[in-house]
Amino acid sequence: MHLAIVTNSYPPRLGGLESHVSNLAQGLDDLGHRVHVLTISSERSRRNDGGVKVLTGRAHLPIAEVISFPGPGTARAIAQYLRREHVDVVSTHTRFFPMSLVGMRAAQAAGLPVIHTEHGSGFVASPSPIITVGSRAVDLTAGRYVLRHADRVLGVSPEAAAFARRLGAPHADVFYNAITPSVFTDAVPDRPDHLVFVGRVVAGKGWDTFLRAVSALRAAGQDVTGELLGDGAQLAQARQECRTLGLNGVVAIRGRVPQEQARAALRGATLVNPTVLSEGFQTTLLETIAERGRVVTFEVPGAQLLRESGAPVKICRERSLDCLVTALQELLDNPPVPASRELIDPWTWPVRAREYSKVVGEVLAGR
Repeated sequence: MHLAIVTNSYPPRLGGLESHVSNLAQGLDDLGHRVHVLTISSERSRRNDGGVKVLTGRAHLPIAEVISFPGPGTARAIAQYLRREHVDVVSTHTRFFPMSLVGMRAAQAAGLPVIHTEHGSGFVASPSPIITVGSRAVDLTAGRYVLRHADRVLGVSPEAAAFARRLGAPHADVFYNAITPSVFTDAVPDRPDHLVFVGRVVAGKGWDTFLRAVSALRAAGQDVTGELLGDGAQLAQARQECRTLGLNGVVAIRGRVPQEQARAALRGATLVNPTVLSEGFQTTLLETIAERGRVVTFEVPGAQLLRESGAPVKICRERSLDCLVTALQELLDNPPVPASRELIDPWTWPVRAREYSKVVGEVLAGR
């Protein structure tokens, strides 16, 4: 089969969506499918990632380091490309990204089916009233159009699938997020007192709550250390807050790091995930478990499912600093046993790529 993934963002930009899409593309390529990725960024480019062909157009009007827009005529150009390359099916991701609508319109013009994967579990949460109102308007117009017209809608968690149905998808199946298997074969150091935050350094993601939790634990006599991994508009503010709290030399703020370095930081450590944003299924939870670490998190999609499956996941009773500190103290006093390899294997991309390939076959058979 020949697939085109149309997405707003793709590596080298790093994040949960980018990781999902790149691993999906590589997994489908490994299964023998032909895969093209059509995306946008600050510079035009063409490259091959293994067997995956990546074509990048120029992005315009970036907003809050989250959304940018393709140029005029992009849908028409992509439709021509789809016909010329004899693509069978188009894959889009997240309803409010402009490239999802562009991919939908291009596929319609080329007479191709669309499989849309929804990564969000709710309306965008932002301290900016402009972003909140604007993103909801997009959800209720362009986002709803994509969800209503896709041939198949998938959600990366039950919450994401339910949100897609509320927005207008006639039906949405759960297609859980996944990770690449761990390649580390040596003995894993057991260090639950090393606390790690991974994510965009933006309002609502929880970097500030993470730093305050580390400070509170040390004030209570816990000899914890930390790392903050990620880039974003508030990175300079995070470094200042670290100095203000007296955590220089205790918490390393590394900014954006390669995926391999992030996995190494999580190895045997404790992921702290105090996000209040409308998350999908965060792969960082899975990566931590795969690297024999533990997780302390606010309520997010997938956390309860992983906990019930036996993974060392502790969920805070409420989204507050006090509750987070209490949960971390309880974990540090009695660290749970790390997960076995057998528990994480079903959550890896070789398994998930086969599931997606099956969905593609079903969609094509139904045309």
